[in-house]
Amino acid sequence: MAIPEIERILSCDESGRAAIEKAQEDSEELISRAEQEIKDFQRQAQAEIDEFKQKEISAILQDADKKAKEVEREARDYCHSLEELFAGQEEELVNEFLKRFYREAGLEKDTL
Repeated sequence: MAIPEIERILSCDESGRAAIEKAQEDSEELISRAEQEIKDFQRQAQAEIDEFKQKEISAILQDADKKAKEVEREARDYCHSLEELFAGQEEELVNEFLKRFYREAGLEKDTL
């Protein structure tokens, strides 16, 4: 084998090693960028999930508040109707109570 062939083989060997090192560096850089992109995507996805959850929670709370106000209004209306009913029958209820009281006490007071 002649020296020029050996030099060519050594030159090809060095070129091959350099190409392999460059490929390794490139692959490490690609892996690093891909890992960073994955982390960025995960952060973005988590932020979107958090935003979605916050909107849903807010909507649920608004709906619950609306329903609570409606139930409160209905309860107030019902209490008011009971007050009106009692006020309209208060005198009659008191008279009936007194008659029953006197009757059970044995005092029979029919003049009420």
